[in-house]
Amino acid sequence: MPALFAVLVAVAALAAVPVHYSGKYFVFSPGTAPVITTSAQCKPQAGQLTLPSGAPCVRLVVPPSKAHHMDGRLLMVDVEVSRASPLQWIAYELGLLGSHSELVTVASYADGTPTSELGCQDTQQMVSAGQAAAIAALGALQYRVAERPLGAQVVEVLPGTPAWRAGVHCNDLITAVNGKPVNSAAEFGKLMAPLRPGTLVTLTDHPGGGRQTRLIRARLAKPPRRVAEGGSTVPFTDRAYLGVAVSTKPELVLPFHVSVDAGAIGGPSAGLAFTLAILDSLSGGKLTGGHVVAATGTISPNGEVGEVGGVREKTVAVEKAGAQVFFVPAAEYSQARSVASKDLHVVPVSTLHQALEILAHDYGGVLARSAA
Repeated sequence: MPALFAVLVAVAALAAVPVHYSGKYFVFSPGTAPVITTSAQCKPQAGQLTLPSGAPCVRLVVPPSKAHHMDGRLLMVDVEVSRASPLQWIAYELGLLGSHSELVTVASYADGTPTSELGCQDTQQMVSAGQAAAIAALGALQYRVAERPLGAQVVEVLPGTPAWRAGVHCNDLITAVNGKPVNSAAEFGKLMAPLRPGTLVTLTDHPGGGRQTRLIRARLAKPPRRVAEGGSTVPFTDRAYLGVAVSTKPELVLPFHVSVDAGAIGGPSAGLAFTLAILDSLSGGKLTGGHVVAATGTISPNGEVGEVGGVREKTVAVEKAGAQVFFVPAAEYSQARSVASKDLHVVPVSTLHQALEILAHDYGGVLARSAA
C-alpha cells in the first residue's frame, strides 16, 4: 500500500506541472475572416454576425444614397484566443502543437492589464478602430471630420485599488472630478495631480452600457508602485492614487453616418480593413479590382498602419477564406510570408496611401475621390 500511495503521489505531482504552466499561456489559433458588407442580411446568429449562407460577416452602414455595390470582397480577420489547456502545453513542449497555433504568455498578451479587463479593452479598441477608420477613409475622400471630446473613458481598473473598491469599471466615462468638468484624459490627470492620499474625491461617472449617471466617492491612497494614472505612468510618490487608466473618449462629427458592426469580435487590428471597406463602398465599389482582398493592421486617423498580433494565424485564416491579396503591417510581413502559400499575395504596408497605390497599380483598383 505505501508503494502504491507513493506512485499515486508521483503521478499527481507530474499532472500538476502542465496544469501550473499552462495557466501562464494563451493559445493563438486561426480565427475567421468575415467579409465586410453593407448587406442588411448580415445579422446576428449563434453569437456572431453571419450571412444567410452561414458565412461570417461584418456589417458596414453608410447612407444608401452613397453606398455602392462592391465588385470584389474585402475581408477582416481575427485570431481565436483561449487559455492553454494542460494538453496543449504538453504538445507545445514536445513540439507537437502544430505550425498553425502558438502559445503566448499571459504577461506579453495582457501587458500588465488584469485579464478580467481584457474583454472590455477589446471592445473599446474595436470601437476606436471603427472611428479611426471612418476618419481616415472620409479624409482620403476629402470630407471634413471633426472630433468633440466627451470625457475620460476608463480603460483599466486595477484590482484592490480605491477605484476598484468604489465600483468604477472599465468603459465608464468620467465627466467631472469634485464637480469640475472633465472633457479629456489630460483634464482628468490635471485635476487629480494636486490631490493627496486620504482625500475623498467625488467622480461624476457614466457607467458603460448607458446606465444612469452616478456620483462615486473614492478615498485616494498612496501608490504602492509604478502605476498608470490619468493615462500616464507615475513613480512611487505621495501623489494621490485612484487606480485607473483613462483615455479621451471622442464623439465624431461626420458629414453623414458611418459605422461598422463586428459583433463580438474585439481588438484594434481591423482598422485597415474597415478603412478600405468604407472607401470601397463610398467611392464606386471598384477599389479591389474585383479581387478578394484581406487586411490586418491598426489604423490611425491620418492613415498610418500599425502592428498587430497573431499574423501567422491570420494568414492561415484568410487563405482558407479564399483571399487572393493580404495586406499586413510592414514589420510583420515575414511572419505572414512564412506560412502563406504561393497563391496568396502577402503585401506589406505602412500607410493607407501605400495600400491604395498598390490596389490601383497592381490589381486594377479604382478610387473615385469625392469633391466634398
